[in-house]
Amino acid sequence: MPHCIVEYAKDLENDIDLNELMTTAHFSIFSSGIFEEEDIKTRLVPYEIYRTGTTAKPFVHITLRILPGRSEQQKDMLSELILHNVASMFHSDIAISVEIEDINQQSYRKYVV
Repeated sequence: MPHCIVEYAKDLENDIDLNELMTTAHFSIFSSGIFEEEDIKTRLVPYEIYRTGTTAKPFVHITLRILPGRSEQQKDMLSELILHNVASMFHSDIAISVEIEDINQQSYRKYVV
């Protein structure tokens, strides 16, 4: 825990290093001091077909799914940290958003071999 899902416009693959995007999101979470690095799971999901409002402006949307128990202040700080660090990678027209979600503990299961 936590799960970091980075959704992005596939068009960005021509403009940025995807490993850098993943690493930036991952280490932003770790640098918050809230989570241990070995507990953070980060993955990227490209979208070939998308629409951003009335345009095809490229996007990055980061969803961080965490177990309940963090304060609203911690979540706010975490989303600002991720947004700031990821946004610093881009110098062109792009939409970037971050969302923090609490995982439903009632239904969440985990199995590690």
